[in-house]
Amino acid sequence: MKAVTNFKINTKGLSRKEKALFKKLISAAKLVAPLYLKQKNNKYLGANFYPHDASIEEIKKAAKKNRAILDPYTFVERDKLGKLIAVPYHIKFKKELEPIVKLLIEAAGLSNSQDFSNYLRKRAESLVDGDYIKSTIIWLEKGPVKFGFIIGPIERYLDKLFFIKCAYQSWVGILDEKRTKEAEKFKNIILTGRRKILAGSQKADIPKLKVRVDQTAIFSGLISDFLFLGTNLPNSVDLMEKYGSKLTIFETTLRLKFETRHFPIFKTIFDKKLQKSFPKDTLYEASLRHVLLHELAHSLIRYRDAEERLGNLFPVLDELYANILGIKCCGSLLLKGVITQKELEALMIIHNCWNFTLWFNSLKNPEIKHYAFGSVIAQNFLIREYAVKEKNNVLCLDFPKLFICLDELSHILEYHMAIGTYDEAKEFVKEYSSLKVFKQFLPKLKKVLKNN
Repeated sequence: MKAVTNFKINTKGLSRKEKALFKKLISAAKLVAPLYLKQKNNKYLGANFYPHDASIEEIKKAAKKNRAILDPYTFVERDKLGKLIAVPYHIKFKKELEPIVKLLIEAAGLSNSQDFSNYLRKRAESLVDGDYIKSTIIWLEKGPVKFGFIIGPIERYLDKLFFIKCAYQSWVGILDEKRTKEAEKFKNIILTGRRKILAGSQKADIPKLKVRVDQTAIFSGLISDFLFLGTNLPNSVDLMEKYGSKLTIFETTLRLKFETRHFPIFKTIFDKKLQKSFPKDTLYEASLRHVLLHELAHSLIRYRDAEERLGNLFPVLDELYANILGIKCCGSLLLKGVITQKELEALMIIHNCWNFTLWFNSLKNPEIKHYAFGSVIAQNFLIREYAVKEKNNVLCLDFPKLFICLDELSHILEYHMAIGTYDEAKEFVKEYSSLKVFKQFLPKLKKVLKNN
């Protein structure tokens, strides 16, 4: 099925009742994919959210008279007279949403957790009436439960015109208690640290952050196309400031990405001496920590006005800054003895593999270009500062210099995210946007990654 990715996970620990609930959640998740596909259209910057003949100026003008035009949960269409109108998702997809709602209500009746039951019922209501805030608050406030489950219009990456419209997606997973405890340890150290706030910035204060690591059984909709390794929700800064956020790491996709991308890239583009010094298990743990640190960093870089100031460059710099700041935070972890010098070096190796992975993946999937642009910027910066050296299509790393460069890049990105203007960000992106840093490796990478 298109826009659906299934993963094999161990469900032996589930009771008979829990397996029945699990099955209904999976069925509901699958039904989201067709809705997403009706939103998706790679030929247009606005996908199918707006009329393909509508200009940005026309849409903005219409939105001044009708705010629903730029509501995250509406399609923009033309009426019989050609006027732009807003059609809410829950009305446009009323018939398609009915079986999903039915499955969620049935699943709620099978849950032993009152919190989870309440969430499922309220989420079912939100799919019908379009009010997603109430169910999101319940999801944020409920304690850790066995099942990780999200369904509805959430991420905005399809909308390249305004980065506003939310695309449908769903995932279903089972809590990995051991990995979650390890993630909590990292979270508690990093989030208790104090960072200097740039004068004039509108820094958002996130009161609490919950973290979990899941063994994921299914991705559906947008998340199936992107194969996220982790996520930090909600996207609304207002909701985050009032109710906190929730971070989920998808270990199933992380393992897949490590085996098919990160490790093969490591074995292909790094010098042999470096390869011998870092076992596969060490690099996998670094991959897991890299994703965790990236998502944790998102909670430290929320600025109320960043999206408005940076426009279409916001998703590029937002993702890049989270990557860089996550590694920078490892300084405190190293000082506290939570990680070793070798483990920090492994994280920096994985960061380089991550950059190459995102660029290579973007060649086939234009939906992740905002990630790829960030990777291009990072890799060019590190090479220009001689922290990463290339000779005969082999990379050598100067670890002390690399960490210093990442710290410097972090400060630059913090300026842009906190108080910088769109024009300043545009110049910065332009300066470090050469693809030459990756293209020379393409023949080697195509060969080793052709079946992945």
